[in-house]
Amino acid sequence: MQEKRTTRGVYGWLLQRITGLFLAFFLIVHLNVMHFSQGSLEIDFATVTQRLQSSPFWGIFYLLFVPAVVFHGLNGIWGIYLDYQPGPRAKKSVLVILWLIGIGLTLYGAWGLVPLFYA
Repeated sequence: MQEKRTTRGVYGWLLQRITGLFLAFFLIVHLNVMHFSQGSLEIDFATVTQRLQSSPFWGIFYLLFVPAVVFHGLNGIWGIYLDYQPGPRAKKSVLVILWLIGIGLTLYGAWGLVPLFYA
């Protein structure tokens, strides 16, 4: 039996690779700044807020980091779920649930970061 070919999953596949590259870069920068750079021995609220307020780069960095992590993780879960070949109704239900979780986690991450910019 031949399977029907579509380009529908190509966007998720491509975004999974792009976010993976971003996350590798973000992780290297984050680890370098937080754990390996000079003066990074003390990580506390004042140090983190000072760094976030020192440059718009850090705000953009972390506001891109959060949705990239959420998308990459949930898209990976979606890919694993699709390997089990669920029915169309179950597939749609799980997709809606993952979208709601993704939106919720992204908003929660932004909600946690934004006050640090103005503290």
